[in-house]
Amino acid sequence: MPKSPDSEGVPRLMTVSEIALEHGVSRQTVHSYRTRGSFPKPVEGEGSTRPRFRADEVAAWFAANPPRPGKRTDLSDRTEGAPMATAEHTQSPLSEEDVERLTAMLTYQSTLAGQKVGLPEPRTRELAEAVVRTVEALAAKWAGRSDG
Repeated sequence: MPKSPDSEGVPRLMTVSEIALEHGVSRQTVHSYRTRGSFPKPVEGEGSTRPRFRADEVAAWFAANPPRPGKRTDLSDRTEGAPMATAEHTQSPLSEEDVERLTAMLTYQSTLAGQKVGLPEPRTRELAEAVVRTVEALAAKWAGRSDG
């Protein structure tokens, strides 16, 4: 977890993973902020090639630049305010497009959840794959039934 400052008043330093976890964004988002140029510069340190950042500078940057949810561009366009499912709609199985859209959304969300709790990358990928398999199996089960 976060490192505490030592007794000489040296500021706490954070890795990209610690920043992502503490501020609720992904590591990729932190890297994106860095490439834009306004993010605090890493502090040079001995013994590690991982960039580390002053926690106070990072906190100030996030206070001035709060994260905003972005619009997903990899999902099919869907108009907002689409009608809610009626009894007529609940009787039919999910379409292939619905299953694809649902698995894409759940893959993204489960990947973020895995990163947020600090799962290593392979475990995060396994989590996302398990979610997809579950959705596909459930959609196949529903498709085989006439009562939804």
